[in-house]
Amino acid sequence: MTTELRGFFPVLLTPLHQNRKQDLDSLRQMISYYETAGVHGFVALGEVSESAKLTDSEREQNLSTVMERVGRRLPVVVGASRESTELAVEAAQWAESEGASAVMLAPPKNVQLRERAIFEHYKTVSDSIKLPIVVQDEPEGSHPYMSPELLAKINLEVGSAEYVKLEDVPTPDKVERVRELTKDRAKIFGASHGKGYLWEMDRGAVGIMTSSPTPEYFVAIWNALQRGKRELAAEVFFYNLPLIHFYSEMAIAVKKEVFVQRGVIKTSRVKQPGRELGDRERAELSELLRWVEANVARVAGIAPLHWKHVASTTHRL
Repeated sequence: MTTELRGFFPVLLTPLHQNRKQDLDSLRQMISYYETAGVHGFVALGEVSESAKLTDSEREQNLSTVMERVGRRLPVVVGASRESTELAVEAAQWAESEGASAVMLAPPKNVQLRERAIFEHYKTVSDSIKLPIVVQDEPEGSHPYMSPELLAKINLEVGSAEYVKLEDVPTPDKVERVRELTKDRAKIFGASHGKGYLWEMDRGAVGIMTSSPTPEYFVAIWNALQRGKRELAAEVFFYNLPLIHFYSEMAIAVKKEVFVQRGVIKTSRVKQPGRELGDRERAELSELLRWVEANVARVAGIAPLHWKHVASTTHRL
């Protein structure tokens, strides 16, 4: 019996040493940090994990570390997007053999792909595994556009394609449309740094899958909505938006820097080619982060989560 996926699933970034080699100790600390925040599951080897820039051995080490650290406490969704159906099948089967709870799959990066080819891609991968599939709809990442009608067809006719991760803005309208077309069979997650999180939930999303170095805010929004306290959820959401806006252009580097400033990982290095923050940008980010933390604490009583808080509870995980 598979676990139903709901709530906040952070997409794990890949911490690096100064020489840009994978830092598995920091990855373990990141997982503990997230668990302390109360997340509901994880996404490993997603696009913002820099998965396409990792070697095969790095991907294997990454997923092995995640699965060992998380154990069976929480579900782990594993990215299996590849540039051919054959490679996607191989990646999905590998994820299944490693104990994944589901696989996340975007169509190959070819904007000229026809809908029939996209449908067959998902069906072939689905037929090769027994896991649920999270259909990743991300045209901004050079993937082909998938209409609400195509997403509904995949959800209704490819049995394991139970979930959709929407990143085609504006997402709230598309959440509502896909739910209508599937008569609520599709379980939809928001994404896109969380910039539409509150409104996606208003339209019937079951959660959000996105990378975030401030997980306590995403968990707080979820918890408030589950308790019917939308006004509180909205306050946390609105005060978090300036930080989300900062992510737009250099998301990976910015989020890694927040992790560094919170004491979770050692460096904000990214795999090359890729732009990293300069000293001026780090100072600007620090100023904004402190402002967000202070205001969320003021309006919602949520203290910012720093590594010293995580370290004191790690022995219980």
